[in-house]
Amino acid sequence: MKITRVEETPNPAALKFIMAEPVVASGGSLSFVSNDDEDYTGDNALALALFKVGACNVFLCQDYVSVTMFSANAWEYLMADVKSAIETHLLPPGEEPAKAEPKDSVLNHIDREAFPHLSDQKKLSIIDSLMDENIRPALANDGGGLEVIKVEGNEVLIKYQGACGSCPSSIGGTLAAIERLVQNHLDPNMTVSAGTASA
Repeated sequence: MKITRVEETPNPAALKFIMAEPVVASGGSLSFVSNDDEDYTGDNALALALFKVGACNVFLCQDYVSVTMFSANAWEYLMADVKSAIETHLLPPGEEPAKAEPKDSVLNHIDREAFPHLSDQKKLSIIDSLMDENIRPALANDGGGLEVIKVEGNEVLIKYQGACGSCPSSIGGTLAAIERLVQNHLDPNMTVSAGTASA
């Protein structure tokens, strides 16, 4: 389903994506929430895809999808991923999703209970793979990247590369997205900070 335009909302962290067709049955609406207090555990493909890129609230009504990100700054880096998720996973009302082979992910091979007890080097390897899947493609679109420098216990140190190294949004929105990703998928006690290779 195609997005025809994007509109701002009173909430700077939320945008309204107007679609070419209705997104829910007439008079209906759907709402999905994922935040620190309540992780989304449903099977809606659109909600799952949007939460994976940092959305915390998704609302479908009439011919639009409203997406609220964890931070207004996140839009600068994640707009293309949000649009792609909507156009790929949003189905017309009543249409069933096609059965597809599940995409292999590092997360399919991680025991979340065991993760906090792994060596720092093993944690670094897993977090680096998670960045390959979820963060680096978005940063590359803007001419940047990141390096996972080290992991010490619950602390992850990263270094921005290329265009991202001098961008003020990398300290706020992108760093928050990375920390949220690590906390949601690996260990809620992990923290992420940005530094330099010599740190």
